[in-house]
Amino acid sequence: MTPKKCEEAKAQAMAGYLDPGPNHLNCAQAVLSGGLLATDQDPALVSAANYFGGGMVRMGQTCGAITGAALALGLRDLNANGALPRNSAFEPLQRLMRDFEQEFGAIACKDLLGCDISTPEGFRHAKKTQALSRCPVFVEWTIDRLGALICEQAAQG
Repeated sequence: MTPKKCEEAKAQAMAGYLDPGPNHLNCAQAVLSGGLLATDQDPALVSAANYFGGGMVRMGQTCGAITGAALALGLRDLNANGALPRNSAFEPLQRLMRDFEQEFGAIACKDLLGCDISTPEGFRHAKKTQALSRCPVFVEWTIDRLGALICEQAAQG
């Protein structure tokens, strides 16, 4: 794993996130995509994060960027028989989450956006007030940190 590979994965993931068309990736899918590409996994697995966007199906819970990172690390850690290693280390993901909260002031999507996107009215309000314009910052920051974490762990392992 090289930093160049992580940068290429980030560029491709962000392009999918920023794509306004039918190939658009939600926040969780974009971060997962970055992790999958950086670890040479099947990019079609992004569909696994379909319901994680908007803080879990737009319910405003944990930011999709964070849940996408957790899913990327979980898929990376699967061993050959499909089971997670017995001694999974949570600390790196916990550190990423703590750093995210320190950087942005919250982990919950509704707190980050300052509105509830779980209703059609709330989602329209978020679009109208440009609250959703903050999301690319969360996604890019998380892809950067996830890539650095993946590269760091690959160098150690």
